[in-house]
Amino acid sequence: MAAAAALLAFGCQDRECEAARLELKQDWETLRDTATSRQQIPEGTSLSQGEQEERVRTWKSIEERAELLRSSFETSQVTWSAADKARKELGGLFTPLQAKDDPVTKGFAVTLDEVDKRMSTFRSQCE
Repeated sequence: MAAAAALLAFGCQDRECEAARLELKQDWETLRDTATSRQQIPEGTSLSQGEQEERVRTWKSIEERAELLRSSFETSQVTWSAADKARKELGGLFTPLQAKDDPVTKGFAVTLDEVDKRMSTFRSQCE
């Protein structure tokens, strides 16, 4: 009976870990989609051509790193080395943007922080 209880407990953790992995995959997909939308330059924006190009280039790079992170959680065998590298690169790209007084960028930062916390919890409990 104790063995059955241990097996059930382990199985439950597996289901919880799988649900957490899928949630992280979705979170990174949401951040990727946000980065994709940030590449659009709204009409009436007073950015120079160079500023517009820099915005597109930066958000495109963030989008690519978020996609790498999303794909790292695609299967139950999380590719941590790729995820860690992409997350470090994403942080380097996003840090300069955090100083801007833009609600969407601030929202991205809040979501990114929340996803980082969930990823850390997932790693400690499910790896």
